[in-house]
Amino acid sequence: MTILPPSAEDVLSPLRAQVDDLARELTADESGADNGVVLKQRIFLLHRAVEQHAQLLEQLQGDVRRLVDAWKGRFSANATSSLTPLGTPTISPQPRPAAPPAPSADPTRSALATPATASVAELTVADELHGHADVARGGGPHPAAGQPRVIDELNASTFVERGWSRIATGDYVGAEQALEKALALNPGDAHAETLLGWAQMSQGKFDSAMALFEQVLDRVPDHALAHINVGYVYLRRRQFDTAMQHLARAIELDSDRKATLYAHYYLGLVHFELQQYAEAIGSLLRAIELGPNLIEARFELGRVFWFADRTDDAIAAWRKGAEVNKFNPWSARCRDMLATIADGGAPSRVA
Repeated sequence: MTILPPSAEDVLSPLRAQVDDLARELTADESGADNGVVLKQRIFLLHRAVEQHAQLLEQLQGDVRRLVDAWKGRFSANATSSLTPLGTPTISPQPRPAAPPAPSADPTRSALATPATASVAELTVADELHGHADVARGGGPHPAAGQPRVIDELNASTFVERGWSRIATGDYVGAEQALEKALALNPGDAHAETLLGWAQMSQGKFDSAMALFEQVLDRVPDHALAHINVGYVYLRRRQFDTAMQHLARAIELDSDRKATLYAHYYLGLVHFELQQYAEAIGSLLRAIELGPNLIEARFELGRVFWFADRTDDAIAAWRKGAEVNKFNPWSARCRDMLATIADGGAPSRVA
């Protein structure tokens, strides 16, 4: 039987909706002292619900790990297992490192943050099976023929998920730490390497980030997420033609939703730098269509509208960005920009 789990957004959307409702009420003008008591109780109940979800997820993660261990104990050392007809030598179960704690549920995480997945059947099989799995995943080089590749994908996927979640919320230092742990558990994972480069790139570590992206593209030339990050580095280096080539390639591949989303966003920034305002507006609107919670795209759309002499549209874009998620730092930037405009100021031409 195939089990299709719900997406993280499906599971968390009711909690997300409650957070947004409470945020709106907290900033409403009519929030008086009496209403403050009610809001405090509602926030407390929501906090408790989130904590309970986190505890249940941690317990479930432990149960899944025990299933993995049971699978290993039954099949990986059993010469008559279903793996034997493939001609793959079996290996004995390896001692597992202590499991890391499950990540805490974060109700303020971006809707773009989606968990990584791992295949249980790939946990302790030998080189032949791992070779096929690596090609499908875009993973690292294969070990020598006949040598088992012992990795811990289940624990690694936890750190990959944590790394992406922290990238989505702007905690790039924390993301880098989590993704380094993921790669220590599962060396050569192209997705983790690309996200690690993204975290480094976002801290201005362009040389080390580019080394990772180029390493991934050498092995997986059509890795869309690596292409968009290379495109962003070239954007920052003001090599716009090369940036556009990589971003256009990611859009053409259309193999990763996040990559396609950010390709349009970064392409909008390239067009803005080239003062191609109509093209910039089109790219940013497409990014917002693909990711309504990508508030930075709304902020940059406002800047493009402003310099295209479409002041009313700029203010509308910042106002919408300020309302999407009041806890997001880009929402705060939208609010600050609205305040600047109200005081007679103007946005900077430089991001």
